[in-house]
Amino acid sequence: MIFLEGLSYSYHPSPPPWVLNDIHLEVRQGEYVALFGASGSGKSTLAYVFNGLIPHFFGGKLKGRASVCGLDVAHTSPSQFLPHVGLVLQNTDAHLFSGSVRTELAFGLESLGLPPAEIQSRTLEMCRRLPLEHLLDRPPHDLSGGEKQLVAIASVLCLRPRVLILDEPFAHLDPPNRTLVRKILRDIHSAGTTLVVAEHLSDAYLQDVSRVIVLDGGSIRFDGPPDRCLAHLQAAGIVPAYPPISRPEPNPAAEILLEVLDLTCQRSGRTILEDVSFVLRRGERVAILGKNGVGKTTLVKHLSGLLKPSRGQVLCQGKPVHGLPAHRVASRIGVSFQNPNDQFFKPRVGDEVLAGVRLLASKGLAPAESWVEEVRRLFRIDPLWERSPYRLSEGEKKRVALASIAAMAPKVLIWDEPTAGQDGRFRQDLARLMGELSKRGTTTLVVTHDLEFARATCTRWLLLEDGRLTQDTSLPEEGMKKLRFSA
Repeated sequence: MIFLEGLSYSYHPSPPPWVLNDIHLEVRQGEYVALFGASGSGKSTLAYVFNGLIPHFFGGKLKGRASVCGLDVAHTSPSQFLPHVGLVLQNTDAHLFSGSVRTELAFGLESLGLPPAEIQSRTLEMCRRLPLEHLLDRPPHDLSGGEKQLVAIASVLCLRPRVLILDEPFAHLDPPNRTLVRKILRDIHSAGTTLVVAEHLSDAYLQDVSRVIVLDGGSIRFDGPPDRCLAHLQAAGIVPAYPPISRPEPNPAAEILLEVLDLTCQRSGRTILEDVSFVLRRGERVAILGKNGVGKTTLVKHLSGLLKPSRGQVLCQGKPVHGLPAHRVASRIGVSFQNPNDQFFKPRVGDEVLAGVRLLASKGLAPAESWVEEVRRLFRIDPLWERSPYRLSEGEKKRVALASIAAMAPKVLIWDEPTAGQDGRFRQDLARLMGELSKRGTTTLVVTHDLEFARATCTRWLLLEDGRLTQDTSLPEEGMKKLRFSA
């Protein structure tokens, strides 16, 4: 099904650098392969080769031989691969473009020339399995990150390809939806579909696959059965080793930095958030948990002043967020969103990281230069400094986006899915950074589906269910298992 011989690739017409280097790989029909690697190791690039996006869309320099389903990649366009190879992109915003979920699911089937009755049958069947029926008439751009991921997966599954490639399919999914997608993948694998899944998650998912490949620096470092891969995953920095977390008793006397009072959000006749109230105190490390689509990202946009509540208010050190100038908000509340591409506007990583710092400096609010240098070190930004943020891997983009916000040294840092698409080494670095920020008095609010990361870093958890705050608790580590969300 997939055959690579001496494959090397560079995004530049005149390499080096080589993103893939001398890859030899054969994937047989019906195999279920997990592809692991640190951020920037070449996983997404290899996925692009499998359906012809490389070299026909990205250009660059391709050496060696590559064939998929008997088709020569170098001489077969992506459109010719469509009936045979399905690819779910890591960046779902680049995947989705139709006006509604219904038309998004139908688009690929229409491209195959299927009759309308067959198109309707396939889309409705997939909507029942995931399920997505309640989203059919919603525009994809209006969905949560997890809902977008489900729609992207469904749009490719509808095609029933012989080979299915998924790039970080679980990154933005809550545990129940992650379990559901795993079951669907097991089912289609049992029916004969060849699966290649690029991932950073390596716990329960390893039970599903028949083979593990570990990429490191663009080369294959391990290719074998799942029960022999752990040492190689650890060596590649994929499995995090979190530092011990200090769990001080809650301090009710600590300064309140952010206060949310009866926050309600209604849009297009829908109530997204209802009567949400909580406070964040200096130095706290707080996780917001909840299933896909319950309003977590909408809440984040209200906390930063990007959305105005229908009712209620958000106070920052006693002052309404909506009454503060933008630069004052930025110096106090820093937000990094799920999709790092939404934050970028500079041609160079260095300028991107320093953009906010320079803005604050022009207003007399610049953070200490030593802190900016520390952020560069903690986020391992220097090797990326001269590169375009738009040409990085999704994991590297996330690091740059997080660093650009942290560099401004806000009093409250809000990170929306900071570990999505990140390797274990970065996750443990981020955990260590959160501990250091807490000691400095910085409050960190993390929206996450990564329960392992939340257990390792946060001392308080807020649970959103259907737009309401249903739990606000500080539990010992073992108490996390009692949260309804993790069931």
